[in-house]
Amino acid sequence: MGENLKRILTLLEHLSLAKEGGMQVAHLIEETGLAASTVYRLVGELENLGYLRKASDRKLIPSFSFEQAMAIGGMELQSLNDACRAVSSRLIAASEFISLRRQNLFWHISEESGQQSLRLRAGVGFIRGSYELDCISRMALAHAPTDDVERVWDVSGFYDVGVSGGKVPWAHAKAQISSVDLDGMEFDLMGNAKGIRRYCVAINGADGEFAGMLTVAEAATPLRDVEGHIATVKDVLLDAKRTVEKDWEKTETVLGRSG
Repeated sequence: MGENLKRILTLLEHLSLAKEGGMQVAHLIEETGLAASTVYRLVGELENLGYLRKASDRKLIPSFSFEQAMAIGGMELQSLNDACRAVSSRLIAASEFISLRRQNLFWHISEESGQQSLRLRAGVGFIRGSYELDCISRMALAHAPTDDVERVWDVSGFYDVGVSGGKVPWAHAKAQISSVDLDGMEFDLMGNAKGIRRYCVAINGADGEFAGMLTVAEAATPLRDVEGHIATVKDVLLDAKRTVEKDWEKTETVLGRSG
């Protein structure tokens, strides 16, 4: 994909998510990670073409809808969108769906609660390497064959999650990855260098293969009841996982019978 096309699609995705509420240009720049000059140029072109209008408070209001109508592991994104909204609403936190693309983590969905105490830097279309061994990297790599990781990844490049970010020898990284419960929840209680604590579960597609991770992201603030909080998040994530995967098992069964 050409870089210019990628920039346009990223911009369209974020603008479409603004819906009736609109979005300030500064927020759009922050969310997309694009250069300010690129955002202003594309916004101007979209406005001239009638796809955008500016409200009295200077917010950008899209006059279009744009959604990546694709499937991941046989699952339509709408099903995963619903799961993220449900998790975000139940926990008053952000919820994401992240997949592994080659050696990178790709954010397909990022649903934030208006009542949460942080704003995520990673939004739809965000791409990050998988070398920081946080819970999402560990869960993703745990689903990849070890031989593939040793062949494709730079196994000397893994490093710890958090502020320290110290290098992790491959033997230690491999031990962390192999200890992941593929059917359970992985999390980092102390959070990352950005002050975000994530929890994640694996989502398997309609074909039974690993599709990506459903997450909860919250501010890494002290917890009064650590065990109780972890248990609550785990229940919500595993419930969402079961719902998504069960729905797609039913869909596959119906399609199989109708075929």
